[in-house]
Amino acid sequence: MNKSPWIFLGVLFALSLSWWGMVYGPASQVNNLSADLGGGDTLKPRVGLAKQGEQVYRENGCYYCHTRAATGGTFGYKIQITQLGDDQKINEEVVGLDYSTQTVFKKAYAYKAVAKAVDSLKAEQGKKAEERDEAKIGDANATLISAKAKAGAHGDDMEVNLKAYGISGVNFEPDMRAQLGLPAEMNEEQQAAVAGARFDITDGTQKWSDIESTVRRLKDKAGAQFKLQPVAKEWPDVQGGAGRQSVLRDFLFDAHAMVGVMRVGPDLSSQGSKIAPLDKDGVPINTREADNKFYKHLYDPQWEGESSHMPPFRYLFRERPLEKDVLAGPREIVIEKEGSSRVAIIPTAKARALLAYMKSLRTDKSLPEAPLVNQPKQASAE
Repeated sequence: MNKSPWIFLGVLFALSLSWWGMVYGPASQVNNLSADLGGGDTLKPRVGLAKQGEQVYRENGCYYCHTRAATGGTFGYKIQITQLGDDQKINEEVVGLDYSTQTVFKKAYAYKAVAKAVDSLKAEQGKKAEERDEAKIGDANATLISAKAKAGAHGDDMEVNLKAYGISGVNFEPDMRAQLGLPAEMNEEQQAAVAGARFDITDGTQKWSDIESTVRRLKDKAGAQFKLQPVAKEWPDVQGGAGRQSVLRDFLFDAHAMVGVMRVGPDLSSQGSKIAPLDKDGVPINTREADNKFYKHLYDPQWEGESSHMPPFRYLFRERPLEKDVLAGPREIVIEKEGSSRVAIIPTAKARALLAYMKSLRTDKSLPEAPLVNQPKQASAE
């Protein structure tokens, strides 16, 4: 019997399995992946008007005079402790005298001492009556009283108390919180203060080489939890409104990566953050006033005496003269020209699409490779 056809089919089947496992399988897995912003938020492509606005931006040559690339400068690091380690002496040594003597630091360890005494007391009281060690219960009660007194000795500033409670990492029952000068029932603002408590142990001027040893000791020796917050220095784009520098991920879904040619006009990487800033829940705040201001600038960049080299894009609007004391329509925007002349303009579909595209240009969310940076606060003039 001739077995050649079976051998051929067997080889073909083996090759097919190899192709399925080594080519098709991995490719399908990669296709199902989605880029994210580093915090669980999915990075999504532009759709609708914003997608159309990308084409309007391109066909009008806006990228010749505007960049979409917030460049960096230099920055330092601020070490922010989110939870102190259990050993106070080691943490004091790592943090240093300037910070370990602060009220927040001392109070956080007073709260830790209270929590430890409460746990010890509960452990003894939870035993059967015949197994309880009254001496240990007495010691635990004495320790608890002493710890409470120490916690109260550091003042009763509620902001400090909540911050210390947050970085201590302990959790008290409502009655114990009340005894320690904390709110028995916390409102949303107070809960947020505890959850977001940070204790800075550097001022943000230090380079990585300056803090590398401290970071290593915090993690390996002190057992503290912390985060590194970059602080911008000499970053003109960040100081101009960008939240961070631009990276490749910002252009991931662009049909054409229009990074820009030159900066005749301002950088637009964070334009959406200016037109529609985010509220406390991370949702853009869209206002008619901000939209109209953008449209007026697009129609006549010098409309309010502004010094701008940008040419007017009046063909993106429908317009009509508006007599004195005549009211504009609900969708019309009034432009006051030199003298007493007035004109009412209505944005076309292309103008609305361009605005939607501008709102999509944002650098107000952190990326793993480009975290949001803080700017050092300017000293106010007295």
